[in-house]
Amino acid sequence: MIPVEELRKIPIFYELEETELAHLGATLKERRAPKGSYIVYAEAPGPSMMFIASGKVKINLMSNDGKEVVLANLDEGEFFGEIALLTGSDRSANVVALTDCRLFVLNEEDFSQHFRDFAGLALGMLRELAHRLRAATSKIGDLALYDVYRRVARTLKSIGKATPREGGKEIFIIEERPTHQELAAMVGTSREMVTRALKGLEEDHCIVVEGKRIEVHKLPL
Repeated sequence: MIPVEELRKIPIFYELEETELAHLGATLKERRAPKGSYIVYAEAPGPSMMFIASGKVKINLMSNDGKEVVLANLDEGEFFGEIALLTGSDRSANVVALTDCRLFVLNEEDFSQHFRDFAGLALGMLRELAHRLRAATSKIGDLALYDVYRRVARTLKSIGKATPREGGKEIFIIEERPTHQELAAMVGTSREMVTRALKGLEEDHCIVVEGKRIEVHKLPL
């Protein structure tokens, strides 16, 4: 039994009524995943979706020659695995724990029953899936329309935290920046190209780099 107070820490559960939350608390199962472990494998059966109670994960694909493409990084409070449940298909990507993770798991049978009995979670998932579709559309557009230099800048902005400054200006701050290899996997290029792009963005005063901290002040034209 997962307490309702814990479930309310997950954004998709914020607005659910008490009865629906109580039902989820009695239905969800807890799972732990150590840092570096695979939580989900691409092309494996997908009998459950998972909510991240604590920790961070990445969703990726690996080529036969070991090249990685990072599709998304998910933080505490987010969820994954819903596509396999909704479509009845196998997993479309790997999910890897970036930190020690605590997960709440909703299996296929309980998922179907919950959706028959309650509407709150379904509406929350529809909203989140719409946001993710918009983000994916934007990323596809970036790949088609922008060079590596601009894709790196836009990726840094997307993972940074918006922070207001004096005069109404807003910058985006990354406290723990990804490695050049991790950023290359997000952008869809090589580590060497990312290194050149970061240097160019610094020289053009688009970003400020201090150790692992990056401030994105503007996007290149």
